[in-house]
Amino acid sequence: MGRVAGRAAIVAAVLLAACAAGAGSARADGDPASDTLVLNNVFLPYEASAKSADASLQKQVQAAYTAGYRVKVAVIATNIDLGAIPSLFNKPAQYAKFLGQELSGYYIGPLLIVMPAGYGIYDGGRCTQAEDAVLTGLAKPSSAKPTDLVTAATTAVGRMLGAGALKSADILKPFVETLAGTVRGRTLSVQYYLFDDSGRAAVTVTVSRAAQSLYSAQIPIHAAGADKPELQRLALPSGLALKGARVCVVGTDAAGNRSPPSCKRLAVR
Repeated sequence: MGRVAGRAAIVAAVLLAACAAGAGSARADGDPASDTLVLNNVFLPYEASAKSADASLQKQVQAAYTAGYRVKVAVIATNIDLGAIPSLFNKPAQYAKFLGQELSGYYIGPLLIVMPAGYGIYDGGRCTQAEDAVLTGLAKPSSAKPTDLVTAATTAVGRMLGAGALKSADILKPFVETLAGTVRGRTLSVQYYLFDDSGRAAVTVTVSRAAQSLYSAQIPIHAAGADKPELQRLALPSGLALKGARVCVVGTDAAGNRSPPSCKRLAVR
């Protein structure tokens, strides 16, 4: 299986599992964070932390994305949070590399690990000197309590963001899976999954028959969370010969990475 096809299969399988079972079931997996962080940017400990602390961390991570950066965070309070790999507890640097490699099919960017022993950072095997410089200057979490660990994670993300240490080249193409395309009258309805590790992507919808392009539309860059399929309704020009046509969707992220086209035969009602 090729790299693109393999990644598509992985992402599709994870999306289907997450949507069918809900986020809570991820804890039954060998490495719970590797499932949770596909669709989310924060993994929290099994033992609940204060909701206010959780909200502050989510807000700080979102601020990084709003500023055009990317970061995912895993807060690990006990070896239970590591599922089948408890041996990596309190080894944040080693776990950061392990988890980063687990996620590499759908996220390559700064990945922060917070454990009672301190911090770990990984970025797809690339240099993390800027992040390390910030993290080594931070005190360890004040205790092993989940709330204190989450608070420490919030501080770490904020300090890295403020220092410009989250700069990281976005190299992954968006994932797109077209589910259906239907024409009623002159309205084209196309449904698809769209996922990008930056959380945002633009879309190009094309209708073609054989090698002839019949119609194309651009949907500007927007949130691409993939927790549910997108539905676009587009007005087609009159007089198109649509018999035997197909609809294709391509995603493009802010870094210019483009997905392969995902196509379906067009159903004309």
